[in-house]
Amino acid sequence: MPQKPNRQLILALCIALFLISCNGGEKKEEPTASTDSTSKAATDTVKPAAKEPATDAVTIAPDLYKVLADSLGITVIEATYKPGDSSAMHTHHDYAIYTIGGGMAAFYTKDGARMVSDMKTGSVRIKPEEFHSVKNIGKTTIKVLLVEVNRPKGALSQDAATDPTKVAAAHYKSMSDTLGIRVLIANYKPGETSAMHAHPDAGVYAISGGTAEFTGKDGSKRSNEMKTGMAMITPADTHSVKNTGKTTMKVLIVEVARPAK
Repeated sequence: MPQKPNRQLILALCIALFLISCNGGEKKEEPTASTDSTSKAATDTVKPAAKEPATDAVTIAPDLYKVLADSLGITVIEATYKPGDSSAMHTHHDYAIYTIGGGMAAFYTKDGARMVSDMKTGSVRIKPEEFHSVKNIGKTTIKVLLVEVNRPKGALSQDAATDPTKVAAAHYKSMSDTLGIRVLIANYKPGETSAMHAHPDAGVYAISGGTAEFTGKDGSKRSNEMKTGMAMITPADTHSVKNTGKTTMKVLIVEVARPAK
């Protein structure tokens, strides 16, 4: 009889050792299974845009790019390329480009593709996010204004009853409209006044400066003097405008009808 308990104890110990050994084997496989699962999840959620590193043009080529204004998720940048100037590869968010002084430029993509562009003075374009380098291959200095938009995609609705191109068509002309970005050229001769209209957040650049009086919906008035080449970013506003100066004002307005972050 004394031997029977010993046999049971030995049998219990053997079973326990066997279970510990099995559990240990399972634990060794867990890191591999976990790694595979994490890898798949990361691959499934990676966005194509994340493959390109962020290389800000102003940081990469500060001698060529200068920030004139930056707020509300909008950045106004002036770029100047003298003949022969070239930049390193850099990135732009979705942006509008206005050519202040034209010339011939070559654009190079990451894969080495080359595209030559004859940039005409006064031309306007809206372009999606890009990663490229640029070289001035002509004989004239190229000067452009870039208005970059760092906001989520998706356009906000605009009320036709206050759209400046509808209610003040004599003064506002749409040059390009896509990606939730619209480029307008505004012209006001001395003494001219527009009807009440509205703009969303916008980047503004004085092509030809002057003095204007703005009247708000509540009747309040404010005067603004814009010198040629001046840039600013303005929050959404409803107003009428009168040229109170002695020269014709010509202004570039890049409206951003996209939600702020």
